[in-house]
Amino acid sequence: MTDPDPVADLAAQVEALRGQLAQLAARMKAEGPGAGMLALVKAKELGARLDEAIEKRRLEPPPAPWWCVDEAEGRAMLAQLREWVDGFLRPHYPDYMTRLPACWARHMTAVWELSTLRAEHERIYGDKDNRDLQGALDWHARFLPGVLDRLAAAIKCDEAGCRIPRRPPA
Repeated sequence: MTDPDPVADLAAQVEALRGQLAQLAARMKAEGPGAGMLALVKAKELGARLDEAIEKRRLEPPPAPWWCVDEAEGRAMLAQLREWVDGFLRPHYPDYMTRLPACWARHMTAVWELSTLRAEHERIYGDKDNRDLQGALDWHARFLPGVLDRLAAAIKCDEAGCRIPRRPPA
C-alpha cells in the first residue's frame, strides 16, 4: 500500500471543480443570459475554494526540524513532544504505549519518529472543518503501529534502565 499523494489529491480536487464549472457553463447556455450572473458568482466561489485548498497544502507544518535548531530550541521542542506523548498518546493508546520505554526521549530515533507521527496527527486532525478520514484510518492502521514496531526493535532498554550511556556534563 502506498502513502496518499497530496499532489494527486489536489489534482482530483481541481478536476472536480473543473467538472462543476463545466456543468455551470452548460446550465448557463441552456438557461440564457439570466443565469450568467449566478454562474459567475458560483465560479468565483469555486475559485476561492480552490485557492484555499492550495494554500492549506502549502502551509502544512513539516515534522520537527531537529537538524537545524540550537540547543534551547531543541529542548523546547522536546518538551512539547514529551507533553504530546505523555498527555495524548499514553492516555489514548495505553496498550500500544506499553512498548515505548520511559527513556525514549534519549533516543534520537524515537524523537524523529514520534515528531513525524505527531506532525501527521496534526495534519489529519488539526482542521476541524475538513478532517481527513483516509488519513485517520492510515494513522491508526499503519503509522502508529509502524512507529511503535520500529522503536521496539531499535530501542533495547528495559526496566533496568537505558542502554545509552549518559553524557558527562560539558
